[in-house]
Amino acid sequence: MSKDYNERLANIAITSSTSKIKKEFDSIFEGSEEKNNKNRRRWIWELIQNASDCTPKGATINIDLEIGNTEITFSHDGIPFTYNNLQDLITQVSTKEEFEEELTGKFGTGFMSTFLLSRIVRIEGTFTRNNGTSTNMNFTIDRSKRDYKGIKEQTIKMLDELDCLDNSSHKEQAVNKTKFTYNIEENSQESKEAVKKGGEDLSTVIPYLLVFNKNIQSISINGIRYEKGISKDSSRDNDQTLIQVKMIDKEEEKSTYVLTLRNNNVQVACPVEWKKDLNLLLFEEISDNIPKLFCDFPLIGSEDFAFPIIINSNLFGVTEDRDAIREGNEQNRTLLKEAISLYKDLIDICSNNIFTRNEFNICLFKKKHYKEIQEYCYDQITKYISRSPLIPINNSNNNYERKAYLNESGDIQIHIPTTKKENNSTAFWKIFSEGVFLDIPTEETFLGWKKVFNGNYQLNSLNGLFEHKTITDFNSSFASEEKIYKWLNRFYSLWIDDEGINEVIKSVFVPTQHQCFNHFKNVFYDDGIREDLKKILFELKPSCEKQLLNQCIESFNIYFEENASESQNTESCAKLIDNEVNRILVDETSGILERTREVQVTFNQLNDFFLKEPSLSEINFPKVFPKRMLVSSTTETLRRMEIAEKVERNGINLDEYLNNHQKIKDILESSDLNTEEMLNRLKHVVTPTPEMRGFVEKLLRRSVENVYNHLKKSKKYIIPSTLNEWKESSHTRTIFPAKKDGKDLIIVIRPTDNDQIIFYGEEELEALDSSDYELWTDNGKDHNCKEITLGELLKTTGITRIPLNKI
Repeated sequence: MSKDYNERLANIAITSSTSKIKKEFDSIFEGSEEKNNKNRRRWIWELIQNASDCTPKGATINIDLEIGNTEITFSHDGIPFTYNNLQDLITQVSTKEEFEEELTGKFGTGFMSTFLLSRIVRIEGTFTRNNGTSTNMNFTIDRSKRDYKGIKEQTIKMLDELDCLDNSSHKEQAVNKTKFTYNIEENSQESKEAVKKGGEDLSTVIPYLLVFNKNIQSISINGIRYEKGISKDSSRDNDQTLIQVKMIDKEEEKSTYVLTLRNNNVQVACPVEWKKDLNLLLFEEISDNIPKLFCDFPLIGSEDFAFPIIINSNLFGVTEDRDAIREGNEQNRTLLKEAISLYKDLIDICSNNIFTRNEFNICLFKKKHYKEIQEYCYDQITKYISRSPLIPINNSNNNYERKAYLNESGDIQIHIPTTKKENNSTAFWKIFSEGVFLDIPTEETFLGWKKVFNGNYQLNSLNGLFEHKTITDFNSSFASEEKIYKWLNRFYSLWIDDEGINEVIKSVFVPTQHQCFNHFKNVFYDDGIREDLKKILFELKPSCEKQLLNQCIESFNIYFEENASESQNTESCAKLIDNEVNRILVDETSGILERTREVQVTFNQLNDFFLKEPSLSEINFPKVFPKRMLVSSTTETLRRMEIAEKVERNGINLDEYLNNHQKIKDILESSDLNTEEMLNRLKHVVTPTPEMRGFVEKLLRRSVENVYNHLKKSKKYIIPSTLNEWKESSHTRTIFPAKKDGKDLIIVIRPTDNDQIIFYGEEELEALDSSDYELWTDNGKDHNCKEITLGELLKTTGITRIPLNKI
């Protein structure tokens, strides 16, 4: 070939190279913000890719990155630079196709992104000449000019310098590292951003790079060394492996772990924490800036790809910018289907074992809407995880139980609390869990599963469970009514904080004084209504009890302060009573209605109020008070007059009698007094009278007769054939002999009028002190004789502590 022909070829090559370099510079420095962000993150991976391509066969390399305030140095101990390597870097015309082995980088156009750091790069290390000899190299790549002419001049100059290096006769001792140095002292803001992004990405992705790339043994960043550690393999067919990555900072060493499954040149991976002592794998969250796709190296830009964990395959067909795979490529589709199969295997491992935790971290997608092959991935995976038993259930017995999000019919069976304000979610979970209504995830995991499936149970959904309920329906979940009301106040207050009072009152059900739940729009606030009038109102109009807010509910107090018209007070309550009583009186006068005993009892309470509060009554009962004589019927008036006559005829001081009655009650209910003290105090207040003795005798005769008739009907007891015979054989008026199951037995009988038992004689207590006795009671009502056991006495009285020091 002629010299002129070679020169023309060289000129064509230079022209092509210059055009390519200018185009790349325009793309890097004048692209969109999205493109610029990718480039800022790309430089570190281009350097690492090229270093990996320099790995000797059958060996590994080590990489060292130092990021300082004025410069960045990147070095590796792989195969030294050759003439062709340096020529590729200068011209950006790659010769990697000439090599038989498959190389990832070889200084293609991706290397141009490193000029974001500095337009001038100094390369040091060993250089292998075309004749096979080696020498030390200190070569500068200068891209300070961006116009076509300047780029061409600099390219020609660097090629001349390359020829000089190749033809030199220097025989300096070769060094075993190749180092790139970028001066960043006078960097632009964009360059500083590139440095920051690249360093952040590398620190985050290092574990996966070491796991996926077999060429790299370690990477050091500013003295912190990351290297591969032990691998723990499984015997499963899909080559399940737990790989350790150690981080060594001076004398401190930490380990992270990556779980991988591999099959058919496809690998899926996710970060885990391995608690070796507990034999537990805890799945960790995958950082937002980690690419989901790797081709031995991360495809920067694939962070949003439709896959919950990371996929690696060196067979992926990638785009020119190495930021994605070609989704229309049939081989890529096959590889993704294999990745889905491996992912399902991982989910099965979690479903069928109890040594994994926090599975929600491997079920997260960044987006919910995809197209084409990504839509296929999303649909396949979400259907699988929603029907796999992955979610640990909150339960009171602390058993570790997991269920699927959907049941076999495809209906939701796991309820995930959600609120409008994110910081209210945990408070709602606690409230919801205390009620033990439906299956929900554990407190430690529900926020994670909420990210996966979204919250599906709102505050209003819980409110819907209250409709048609009463307070007693919650007894199984709470120890007392007081705790139920506290719980409801917490729920209402949280809901009001989350959505606002005006939104809550549109649908909220609240407990009333009838203890049932009613819609808020049908309920009034009880603004200090007098209890005596309220009792009368509820008896006359029972529906009113269902319309007054329970006084234990305090969450709506501020609302009612601002909306006084939705409150009821003593005056409005009196008005309702006045109207209702007046209506009854009118109907009675017209012969439409006849007064019942129950109505009269209520009217008596109203009359008592009239007598106690005449001034208030005249003001608040304008219809009924003027004709109050009609409130008490003739029969009722006569009954009361008879009682008054008896009191007067027997010389009873009624006030003293009532006072003594209350004193007796207080003494009997006192838990601080012993028996002797009680008796001494009772002597001062109990004054026997003929009437009282007669009343007591009557109660005893009735109770003895009723208990006798009850026992006579029983086949278990043997007692005399007549009541008189039984009385004649009695030990006292209240202690009688009997036989039960062939054994002698003592029967002690006491009346239980007013729902209480009072023992008057020492004989009764002595009888109860024996081992063979039964205590029988009667309250004067049909078929209401009852045996009382010691256990029932303790339960009824609430006694849980019995002092034994005086026995």
